[in-house]
Amino acid sequence: MFRLIKTEWKKVFLPVLLVTVIMAVVASVLSCTLYQNYALHYDLEAWEIGTEFFGLLYPLFAVIPLCWSLFYEKKNNFLLYVVPRISIRKYMAVKWLVYAWGSFTIIAFPYILSAIIALYVKAPVVPFDPGMPESPFAHVFLDTFIQRPMLYAVVLSCWKGLIGILVMTMGFVLALYCKNIFIVLTAPFMYSVLESFILAILSIPEYRLVTAFEPTCVSSEAVSVLSFVVGPVLLMAATALLACFYARLKKMRIVEA
Repeated sequence: MFRLIKTEWKKVFLPVLLVTVIMAVVASVLSCTLYQNYALHYDLEAWEIGTEFFGLLYPLFAVIPLCWSLFYEKKNNFLLYVVPRISIRKYMAVKWLVYAWGSFTIIAFPYILSAIIALYVKAPVVPFDPGMPESPFAHVFLDTFIQRPMLYAVVLSCWKGLIGILVMTMGFVLALYCKNIFIVLTAPFMYSVLESFILAILSIPEYRLVTAFEPTCVSSEAVSVLSFVVGPVLLMAATALLACFYARLKKMRIVEA
């Protein structure tokens, strides 16, 4: 089992490492520069501003470095050589575990590193102009954000990593059945955009997946426990429906003789 995990990890180690390093460098640089054009109250706000664009593109980062490998294994009939040696279910379970760790690393590590840099490396922000009255400040989980900013950043980064795993799972299912690599690699991103658009039209943007990933993208008063639950649950339901559609309705098999 361990040997199989090690073998599968070697297949995706390089793209995972490359994307993680690039994202970490970009997020760290932006967290040290973009905030200078804003009036901030706390250092961790610089981290939120610097990583803001990841809230839109993270489905691509969580899927592309990983799911291409499974797609080509299926396309090149590599799975036909796997079946006589190991149960296909066990092989896919191991593969998903490796991909889950890879997607978590790609999303969580750059966020945590850039938060550390925003809090302890860059120059401290000057919260207020002495000649100006103090403006009110509101934020999601305000007490933790102010009093324990590193804890806030680590917990939120790990949560983002878990959402990255769910997004990767949709790409994983598509890679098992879909024959178009463009759809496999971009469908989770398109789902995120479409779901966000539909829920915004329905006037419930606080339940979007992007809100669960980046709670500061909507008013802090609108964010609740459901804001962190509804989006991931809808994503898991959509992934399950995709799997049922291909496996039950279209009668497609993972390994085609």
